[in-house]
Amino acid sequence: MKLYNFPWGPYPRRLTLYLAEKGITDIELIEVEFPHRPERWPEGFLLNLNPAHSLPVLDTGNGILIGQSIAILEYLEERHRSPNMLGRTLEERARTRELMAIFDEATSFFGLWARHGSRLNAERHTPSAEAASIGAERFASKLRVGEAKFVGPFVAGSRITIADCVAMALIEFADRFYGVPVPADCPKLAGWYQRLSDRETMRSPRYPEEMLSLAYGLPEQTRIFL
Repeated sequence: MKLYNFPWGPYPRRLTLYLAEKGITDIELIEVEFPHRPERWPEGFLLNLNPAHSLPVLDTGNGILIGQSIAILEYLEERHRSPNMLGRTLEERARTRELMAIFDEATSFFGLWARHGSRLNAERHTPSAEAASIGAERFASKLRVGEAKFVGPFVAGSRITIADCVAMALIEFADRFYGVPVPADCPKLAGWYQRLSDRETMRSPRYPEEMLSLAYGLPEQTRIFL
């Protein structure tokens, strides 16, 4: 198998965290430039991998390319049963999937805020205070749902699961790259984030300095404070 990925975006980061926590080492990792530098890629490279022009993409080695991070995570979980990171019972698996969905939706809404509100993205996406405001409000709303559903000490219970990888990839990206902290009314998520940030498997990646300097401070750029 081959995994085409880059190290710090919220969707690719889910896979990085999962592979580290799971201890999977039999996948060839191919790190590629983030799509903001397509001139460095062979012609048609990303399109041939994924019609959505996005990463990550898993080549299963059986002629199948999977281009959605949640599908990749579940595929790998079915191939590598131990350690279990989905849940042992129907109820545990349902709870993990519910929390995965909550934080996956939160990631989409955060993307709306960042795409239309950050100066980093001004040349690629139309700036829109209204779209940024909607994205920010829905992002915060989803985090509050995650807070209410939080089980502890991990997102879905006593053991780390795929839901932790999805949530961590988002909250870390929002905090470290865009300067958006966990909302003050989500103390359980804030404490969980601080604890997991100290795990060796979840050390924060390096962000490109030229992009970080433009991205950081999204609340100040949009005048939206959670």
